[in-house]
Amino acid sequence: MDFLAFRARWVGEAMAACPSDVPWQRVINSQGKISQRPGAAQQRTLLEAEGIVFNDRAQVDLKRFGWNGPSPAWLKANGFVIPPGEGASQPGLF
Repeated sequence: MDFLAFRARWVGEAMAACPSDVPWQRVINSQGKISQRPGAAQQRTLLEAEGIVFNDRAQVDLKRFGWNGPSPAWLKANGFVIPPGEGASQPGLF
């Protein structure tokens, strides 16, 4: 079984099961959409309450609202190592 193919789904389901103080609603798919699953309507409501705007195809503009991960300065200050060649981009997790 190709477990890597399911990693995004596992992350989404784990985030949706988090305690109420974890902003699980901020995890959307790479297309800028909310994945269709139980809780999707609540996720959209929470995001819109934060000021996130969806277009007519139910997508979020990731250039406007996306997050590229922590800055290299934050990573260094918190004891993380930036992989060679990553520069200012988010280190890969998988």
